[in-house]
Amino acid sequence: MIQVRMAALVVGLACGVLFTGCSDNEATSPTPVGTSNPSPTPTPTTGPTFSVTGTVFETAPTATTRVPEAEVQLNTGAAYGTGTDGTFTIPNVSNGTYTLNVRKAGFVSKTAQVTVAGGNVSGVSVNLAPVWHLVDTIQDRRMSPNDNQCGNMRACQLIRIGSHNNGESRFYAAWNNVKDELDLEWWCNGVRVARGDFNGTMGDEVKPDIVAGQTCDLRIINASNTSFNYTLYLTYPY
Repeated sequence: MIQVRMAALVVGLACGVLFTGCSDNEATSPTPVGTSNPSPTPTPTTGPTFSVTGTVFETAPTATTRVPEAEVQLNTGAAYGTGTDGTFTIPNVSNGTYTLNVRKAGFVSKTAQVTVAGGNVSGVSVNLAPVWHLVDTIQDRRMSPNDNQCGNMRACQLIRIGSHNNGESRFYAAWNNVKDELDLEWWCNGVRVARGDFNGTMGDEVKPDIVAGQTCDLRIINASNTSFNYTLYLTYPY
């Protein structure tokens, strides 16, 4: 009996000295967590920028007429306006190929391609066509044998008409005295294209087809060689 107790005491002393190996759950030391140093965000580099300049005009037959207050824009970038002389400048444009959008109320919008390659771009020219609309006017006029606006030996008045769009037209003259007579003719590029169909009925008309971009002349010829008042009705696309 004494021997058994002595053996138990020896085992207890061994566990007390060693501190480990006699417990069912051994304690472990925690692993230290390291801290990482994130890489700094690179600073973006800004490349060179340039300017794009140009002018907005109308289309023929008024292709030299400049369009003020039109809006110009490269792709979806900032929009700029044309000045009173129709010119524009778009600054801070990087290298690349862009779509130039040009628009203004009363005109058909237009696009053009612009490429910037290491330098300023100048001389860009864009032509805007007026939106199709019908001109319908009435003029009270007086005819005289001394009128010679058509450059020939006949008494004649001339009205120059240009249009940006195709379409049908009607030019009609009416007067009060059956003894007076007017003949209407339509001339383009020095060639008579159409003439009136009425004779001596106190009225005459001509109905030519209008060609976009063309300027032609309405000739009002005094066939009676007298002085009298008449009314002119002008209807044509613009």
